[in-house]
Amino acid sequence: MSKTRAERAEALEDWANRVDTRDLTIADTEALRIIAELVERRNEVDEELTAAVRSARRARRSWSEIGAMLGVSKQAAQRKYASKTSA
Repeated sequence: MSKTRAERAEALEDWANRVDTRDLTIADTEALRIIAELVERRNEVDEELTAAVRSARRARRSWSEIGAMLGVSKQAAQRKYASKTSA
């Protein structure tokens, strides 16, 4: 079972509270922080994109048109967004 980011953060915080600071070494985590920030931004963009596709469908735009704007086939667009846009 996959843990959520919140669960992983909580587990890390629990570990940090138990660790002996004499056992720690300095680590450069900048690259990891950048990855985490990019994932957060990607998730935000994905949510905005889903909302935009939902809006386009409500405006009666076709899956072909939406797929063209996404740079994918109509089938790929439909597969990814149909269940997220039906309401």
